[in-house]
Amino acid sequence: MATMKRSSKSVSRREIFQAGSFLAAAGLLAPGASTAAERLPMRGKGPNVYQRAGVEPFINLTSTRTINGGATLLPEVADAIHAASFYHVNLEELLRKVSPRIAELLEVPGAFIGSGAAGCLTSATLACMCGGDIEALQQLPNTDGLNDEVVAFRETSSIYDHAIRMTGAKIVNVATVADLKKAFGPRTCMAFAGAAIQDAKSNIPLEAFAKAAHDHGVPVLIDAANELPMKPDPLLSRGADLVAYSGGKSLKGPQSAGLLLGRKDLTEIAFWSSAPHHTFARPLKVSKEEIIGVLAAVEYLVTKRNLEEEHNQYKFWYRHISNRITQVPGVKTQIMDAPRPGYYPEMKVEWDQDKIGYVAREIGEELLNGEPRIMSPAYPKELDPKMADTNQFLIRPMAMWPEDYKVVAERLYEVFKNAPGKKQPHKLAPPAASVDGHWDVDVAFDGRTVRHTMYLQNKGNQISGLHRGRITQGKVTGAIEGDRVDFESRGKYEAADLRYFFEGTLRGDEMSGELGLGEYGNATWKARRVG
Repeated sequence: MATMKRSSKSVSRREIFQAGSFLAAAGLLAPGASTAAERLPMRGKGPNVYQRAGVEPFINLTSTRTINGGATLLPEVADAIHAASFYHVNLEELLRKVSPRIAELLEVPGAFIGSGAAGCLTSATLACMCGGDIEALQQLPNTDGLNDEVVAFRETSSIYDHAIRMTGAKIVNVATVADLKKAFGPRTCMAFAGAAIQDAKSNIPLEAFAKAAHDHGVPVLIDAANELPMKPDPLLSRGADLVAYSGGKSLKGPQSAGLLLGRKDLTEIAFWSSAPHHTFARPLKVSKEEIIGVLAAVEYLVTKRNLEEEHNQYKFWYRHISNRITQVPGVKTQIMDAPRPGYYPEMKVEWDQDKIGYVAREIGEELLNGEPRIMSPAYPKELDPKMADTNQFLIRPMAMWPEDYKVVAERLYEVFKNAPGKKQPHKLAPPAASVDGHWDVDVAFDGRTVRHTMYLQNKGNQISGLHRGRITQGKVTGAIEGDRVDFESRGKYEAADLRYFFEGTLRGDEMSGELGLGEYGNATWKARRVG
């Protein structure tokens, strides 16, 4: 796809990063943006830090996604981190002073500062599994003699369950209230769920989940990475014993730090079970600067942060963007209120593909390849196959600076205005041969080659079948055009989705080509028909 040419209305990168003080003076920022705007002139020096490394920064509409840098860092947090870097302290002493201060500020029994929300999940599992037993902590991930089963709510399972499984713990999934009666056993050490268990539509209410766990004498851990710690904590008050929050998402603190809040005895054991102490979780360390940064973010949240004003600011940005891009026929938007107090408003952008012609991933490519670069949730197929070919995506605000919304409005307007009209469907050439049969597939990763198996058939251009990896299997869908094949499969292990995107050439009883692995890079593949 051709890169969008910069129009006369485009704004240069330098102008974007230096625009804050001008916009504030001109009264063009939304109410509540002045504090951040006063700090924006220093951003003019920022891009060079990345450009010297060959990386071009972007405006970030993906909110708190770790891979795109998380949320915007509060100026007060940046100041605290900078000040902390000039002095040395004992990390154990620092954590033992800062943790109770955070607990006091958030009005919870105990607090622990870990390595992101995922690191807090690991440390919480250690606390529940080992109970502070130093021999148990040293033997992991060998769990012999330990209660090593975690009852987990399947509906809220995610790839981050791995933060629990890495300890050696085994996941026992439940889907309904009835499942709870038989899920808990003598080796259960913890119950676990995602924050969505608090939603009204959840198959298992949080209260029922917590009661079942407490009836069996085990604590409940909730992964609330994207949420904002509130007073009173909505999850602890409904029965959870521990809740993990990200430091660099809604809290707007250090990206690689997190908070574990809840029972004082368990947060204390999590502290002794993790860095800087030499246990299984020693690699999950947090620096002195990050510890002070988390404290600064919590202090700002409790004493100064006005969420109503913040959400109104986001809606102001959305209205401006909406007013601009809906001038293009076929484009519409919807501003959605925060679903709960600890979250934030979002805006859905949707378009008529007969008038615009683009699918979401093509919009995303235009935004990222243009000037200035904009990273959006219009993900490529390899990252989110479900959304890539749709006609919509969400704009999320937590990583946007106050001056970004006008630039985003103009760039999106240009992309939609210059988009092609309705595309004519591509007529596929007839298949050169059939792919029917059993195939042995050698997948060559960077460090090893692994044998997979496929059972394929094609009806005309459409390919279907089954792909079996070493530990997963999934349905195959795709197409053949001439001698070119393009198909994909999706396997699942625990809560992890493993996606394979095969492209290649058919030559008689052999196929070969490139293999896309989504976020895990690329490999190559060779297949031979069996029998």
